[in-house]
Amino acid sequence: MNPKFIDLFSCGGGMSAGFTKQGFCTIGAVDLEVAKPSHGIGATFCNDTYERNLGLRPMSADLAVTSPDEVASHFGFGHDDVDVLISCAPCTGFSQKQSRNHVQDDGRNRLVERTVVFAAAWRPKYVVIENVKELLRGRHKHHFQGLHRGLTDLGYEVFAEIHDLKDFGLPQSRIRSLIIAKLGGTFHLELPKVNSFRTVRDAIGHLPEIRAGETDPNDPMHTCPRLLGHSLARMQAIPKDGGSWTDLSEEQAHLRIPSMNIEKPGSFPDVYGRLAWDRPAPTITRECSHPGNGRYSHPEQDRLLTVREMALLQGFPEDYYFEGSLSFKYRQIGDAVPPMIASMIASAISEDMAGRSAAPSQLRMAI
Repeated sequence: MNPKFIDLFSCGGGMSAGFTKQGFCTIGAVDLEVAKPSHGIGATFCNDTYERNLGLRPMSADLAVTSPDEVASHFGFGHDDVDVLISCAPCTGFSQKQSRNHVQDDGRNRLVERTVVFAAAWRPKYVVIENVKELLRGRHKHHFQGLHRGLTDLGYEVFAEIHDLKDFGLPQSRIRSLIIAKLGGTFHLELPKVNSFRTVRDAIGHLPEIRAGETDPNDPMHTCPRLLGHSLARMQAIPKDGGSWTDLSEEQAHLRIPSMNIEKPGSFPDVYGRLAWDRPAPTITRECSHPGNGRYSHPEQDRLLTVREMALLQGFPEDYYFEGSLSFKYRQIGDAVPPMIASMIASAISEDMAGRSAAPSQLRMAI
């Protein structure tokens, strides 16, 4: 019988897609689908994306107050049915890129420790968590420490490391905390490292050329927003294959926006930047739907990367379909756990279940 998992904070299904690829069966998923408070519940359409690709409709619920019994009742499973609990709480409150996080502890950060409540109720064999590196080493790492204490008290041994996921073949530099807890035993996560990094060209170089605002007739996800006026002129002026706004000449100074402060070129070096063909992409974030939010522009074509291109750089399958508005398609991708990495984690757990786990990591983080 295939091992079963529950995916809390399931987003568009990145983690679930990786686990199902390795033969795990999803018996439940939960996501409130919130973005900005003004958008309201359900705005991100990520549950529609999850259902379309994985065949199960996630429960729309606030996991800060929803109980394990409510989730189990909604999906009709028993407390002994869960082999793996996936719980990737929002990372926004931990990220160092959010200036307010240097002084404030976002209330959503407590959702990390909420995982213990579900682990206590269902007693899964494994608990899997992915988050930004600051969860383990940042200002608010006490939330991880609370998680660690809670899981340890339940009989889990907790394994935690920080990795750049490009080391494992993701065509993107993405530094993340990977946490696996095993009930009543030791687990060491060993993901296979690549000899050479996968590049932007490797991931998206085969896709057909399109213009800003167009959609590939053979792939509705190979689409991107329009660019007009100064935005288009600015994009056209950025040098191909890794160029930046810092490359603009004085004659092109009228194309700069306020964040392009030539006196402080290190402040926002990547806005309107182009990706380089033969390097991994920089980290794709939830704000990747606009070229002014980072280095998200095509290496050669005068446009933002398409939804499909972003998804491939995030390790999604070629045929994954995203629901919702164009901006929320991009957000679902930026918020996701890369499915190819999730698949590797699932494979490692499957091996451990079968008693074929690898030797302990030499880089294991001390807790």
